[in-house]
Amino acid sequence: MGQRMHKVTIEDISRHTGLSRGTVSRALNNRPDISEQTRQRVLEACTRLRYVPSHAARSLATGRRYAIAVLVEDLRSTFAACFLRGAIGCAGAQRYGVFVSEVGGDGGAILDYLHSLVDERVDAVLIATPLRGEVLGRIIEPMRERPVVASAPISGLSCDILSPDHVEAGRLVAREMLREPTRRVLYVHEAGSVIASKSLEGFQAACRQAGLDPAAITVEVPPYEAGGPRRLEAVRGRLGDVRVVAAANDFLAVELMLLCAELGRAPGREVAFIGQGNELIGTRVWPPLTTIDYCGEEIGQRAMDLAVQRVTKTREDAAQRILVTPVLVARESTRMIG
Repeated sequence: MGQRMHKVTIEDISRHTGLSRGTVSRALNNRPDISEQTRQRVLEACTRLRYVPSHAARSLATGRRYAIAVLVEDLRSTFAACFLRGAIGCAGAQRYGVFVSEVGGDGGAILDYLHSLVDERVDAVLIATPLRGEVLGRIIEPMRERPVVASAPISGLSCDILSPDHVEAGRLVAREMLREPTRRVLYVHEAGSVIASKSLEGFQAACRQAGLDPAAITVEVPPYEAGGPRRLEAVRGRLGDVRVVAAANDFLAVELMLLCAELGRAPGREVAFIGQGNELIGTRVWPPLTTIDYCGEEIGQRAMDLAVQRVTKTREDAAQRILVTPVLVARESTRMIG
C-alpha cells in the first residue's frame, strides 16, 4: 500500500511563512486587522503547499456558517442570472458557500425549507428579485436576525438595497433616441410594470429637458398576458414615418421590430430600435438590438461583498440604499442614428 499523504494544516502554513498560527488564521478569515501584503503571503503559501481549509473547523472557530442564501423568483430572469453569476464569483473568492432558491410559485413545503434555511444554515441573505408577499411573510422573521441585501425595497424589513437605477435607464434611452436629427421618434411603454414605470419617468424628464412633449411621442400597450397578439394595434399606425422606436423592455422591442418588418420597413436600416434589459434575445435577432444593461453581475458582486462585510462586522453603519447606474449597449439596430 502507498503512503498516506500528509494533510497540510495551519501549523504547516505558519512554519512555511514564519508567521504565527493566529496571524495565518486571521489572514485566512479575511480579518481587517491583517495587511494585504501579509494576506497575500499566506495565500501564496496555501497554494504552494496545497492547503485545503476545513470548513467545519473554520465554522467552529468563528461561530459562522460560511454560507449565504440567494433568493430569486425566477431563474429564467436575465437580471437574476447575472446577479447570481456575480454573487457566486464573489462568494468563491471569499470562501463562502451559496444556497440558491427559486421561490416563484412555491408551495408550503418549499416555504418551510426556506424558513429553516434562513433560520439555521446561512449567515446572510441576498434577494435578487422582488418576491411575493406570501414568501416574504413566511421568512421575514428569521431574516431580521441576518444581514440582508436586496435588489428592491422590502416592506417591513430594514436592509441594504442595491438596485439598478431604472429612472436613469429611461434617461439613457431618451438621449440615444434624440441623437436622431429629425426627432421622429416613438417610445412604447408597457403598462403594469414597476420597472417600466420608473424608466418612463426618466424618459419623460429627459424629453422635457430637451424641449419635447413626451406625451406626443409615447404609446402605452398592455402587458403581453393581458393584451395577447393584438396588443400592438395602437402602435401599428405610428410606425409608418418614425425613425427611432424605443421600448420598455427587450421582448417588446423585438415584437416591434417584427411588426415593423411586416409593414415593409427594414429594422436597422429604415427604423432604429432600442430595448431595455440586455436580454439574450436581443443578440439573436437581426439587427442585434441596442439595449440598456442593468448591470446585474456588478450588483450581485457588490451585494455579496456587502453581505460578507455585515457578517464579519467590518461594516456596521446604517443600512444603505444604493442605485447602480445602468449602461447603454450599442449594437447594429441603432447604427443608422446620427
